[in-house]
Amino acid sequence: MLSAEQHKLKGNDYFKSKAYDDAIQEYTTAIVKDPKIAVYYCNRANCFLKLERFSKVVSDCERVVELDVKSAYELALDQRSSFTKDIVQITSEAKKQRWIERERRLISEVSETYRYLSDLIHKDIKRQMDAIDPSSSDYDDELAYLRSDQETRLVQLETMMQRAVMPDEYAKPYVAHKDSLRTGGTTTTTTTTTKESKGHPPLASSTAIFVPREVPDHFLDKITFELMHDPVISIKSGISYERSALLDHFSYGRMFDPVAQ
Repeated sequence: MLSAEQHKLKGNDYFKSKAYDDAIQEYTTAIVKDPKIAVYYCNRANCFLKLERFSKVVSDCERVVELDVKSAYELALDQRSSFTKDIVQITSEAKKQRWIERERRLISEVSETYRYLSDLIHKDIKRQMDAIDPSSSDYDDELAYLRSDQETRLVQLETMMQRAVMPDEYAKPYVAHKDSLRTGGTTTTTTTTTKESKGHPPLASSTAIFVPREVPDHFLDKITFELMHDPVISIKSGISYERSALLDHFSYGRMFDPVAQ
């Protein structure tokens, strides 16, 4: 009766002769006899890869990582793949867009003017999208252009409303004069809106919502100055960094705290 290692060796012979199905059978038998050896799964994954059975490749590779986490981690560091940065960038952009959409929903709830004007923009873009011929060769390009145009127009709308709330130094006297004429020169007190009575904080008013807010410094990586998604803390200084940025710093032989030094 053959051992697990002997079945692996037979599988290797089949693999060399490109008999991938037979090799898979031998590696599978080896796995059944000794399921804790990572190399058996790795070899079988190579066979599945040759046969383009990608779902099985992923399954075996995940099992290899589970069995030998340290080697997988060291391999990832050694390869220094740029995928991590790409993933972080895409994730950051997705989170930013989600935050923008959430802010716009909030603004629409408290500002009738913004809701009305933004609805006009959305309807105009939708009308133009519906007019595009789906069979056109540049259909995707035109859709992308319209989405970009919609975003540009919404940003312009938000900028104009922000300026209305926070006028520049030259416009402040004019705005103050107009407010004085509107109120008859007296100070008025705004009553609590229905939205505020339902739990919205005073900041979420039709004016204050357009005041720009800054991200607190303790949320930002001290190397890239971008929002942290996987923060780690320096033991000596207590300063937080983005893990990928810190590993990139160490990869150049700089084995010290980037900021504290």
